[in-house]
Amino acid sequence: MQGVGAELQVAVGGERAARLQRVGVTSHAAQLVARHRCVIPRSGIERMVQLAQKQLPAMGAQALANSAYALAKLGHQDEAFIAALVEAAKPQLRDFTLQNLANTAWALATLGHADGDFVAVLLEAAKPQLRDFKPQELSNTVWALATLGHADKDFMVALLTVAAPQLRDFTPQALANTAWALATLGHADGDFMAALLKAAKPQLLYFTPQNLANTAWALATMGHADEDFMAALLKAAKLQLCDLTPQNLANTVWALATLGFSDGALIAALLKAALPRLRDFAPQALANTAWALATLGHAEKAFMAALLKAAKPQLRNFNPQDVANTAWALAVLDHADNALMAVLLQQATRMALSLNAEDLKQLFQCMLWLKDQHLDIAVPEQLAAACKRAWMEERHDALPSRVQLEVLAVVRQLPGCSGATSEQATDDELFSIDIAVPLTDGSRLAVEVNGLPHFLSNAPTVPNGATRLRNWLLEARGWRVVSVPVMSGWLPHAKRGQQAAHDYLLRLGVGPV
Repeated sequence: MQGVGAELQVAVGGERAARLQRVGVTSHAAQLVARHRCVIPRSGIERMVQLAQKQLPAMGAQALANSAYALAKLGHQDEAFIAALVEAAKPQLRDFTLQNLANTAWALATLGHADGDFVAVLLEAAKPQLRDFKPQELSNTVWALATLGHADKDFMVALLTVAAPQLRDFTPQALANTAWALATLGHADGDFMAALLKAAKPQLLYFTPQNLANTAWALATMGHADEDFMAALLKAAKLQLCDLTPQNLANTVWALATLGFSDGALIAALLKAALPRLRDFAPQALANTAWALATLGHAEKAFMAALLKAAKPQLRNFNPQDVANTAWALAVLDHADNALMAVLLQQATRMALSLNAEDLKQLFQCMLWLKDQHLDIAVPEQLAAACKRAWMEERHDALPSRVQLEVLAVVRQLPGCSGATSEQATDDELFSIDIAVPLTDGSRLAVEVNGLPHFLSNAPTVPNGATRLRNWLLEARGWRVVSVPVMSGWLPHAKRGQQAAHDYLLRLGVGPV
């Protein structure tokens, strides 16, 4: 250790070098360096890592785990050292304590070292000890798996079984990280999420802006709708709007739209906070925000103009979904910007092979809007053909639902509506109308029997962006559209009898004007 001591003297200097020499160039030394990182030069940290690497073959389980953890705490990236540490750890994993295992997984995720084979072996070693994992170890492990993109359904089921009874002891950070991790891994467990939200609700005021945004994003990604919890989360978010980062702001607005949760006052506050920082929004954040505002029907032209101004210099970095979402949002919000739309369509043409079916259908609706608005924007023929093919592939002969047939029977009894038919195509065969009614005055009525996916979740009679655009496109084809909300309108009235259903449809405007 004489040479090592001298090297430590150079690396970290004086008295501290003597302390490190006494404990050896192992994980303990690395931890001491981490503890004193504010006064240790980076060159000294790098030298310590070099010295520690020489000791790896002699390190035990505790030393290896501590070394990984200390480097992650330092934020010191050294891929060669971590790879060597992982190789040294593999044969010793059975000797790792549960804290060693959790800390090592967390460290690898924090350092971005994805080694699927090693993580799989680590999880096998962890399974027998899962029942002894504490809240922090549980949340760190699931967060690490999500960050590393390592999905292991059986392990996750076992981990959540252990975690569920301990959720009330999870910190706000642990709760938010766990929700984020489950969404990232695509691991759906409704009962566990309900329990997690129950534990989180009393702690929402202690959530950081990042915690709040991540939790909202997780709920939206998993499609886990809990109106009461979302209301409480948004109430907590309002108190921290100034501290939300651009990504937090975009994720929160996107989450609201994905869950169909409308809160006009909050959205206005979010946009006010976002406006001066739009130049710091990433391309996806800009596109997602535009999509969200269109979905929620929050048309604020000044903000959209500012958002699009911020987007223009970044358009070359938009991915296919960003392009489709932005073009679709312009159509839904009826926001004419010919120059921007032309660039978006050119961008879509260049990446045509990367557009998925949903992207193509969004762009097709946008093209219909352009045509119906008589906007003079040339659409590349190849792109137009691909978009139309994607649209028509989904436009097959649909069978009417039971509810649709019930509505049809009542519609036919209304004055002037005896000729009503179901699933009639528009003249250009681009749309199928639920119930088409040729009226005696020569006009045409489209009665759309719409379930919950067509409306905002906390405003079940307010159509979302997709429904509004469809209705607009039908109107452009000469149809007057009446939307019949199934859950909030039709079913409650139908249960009261045929006369109540009859009167309800009349109040909606079904029949001659």
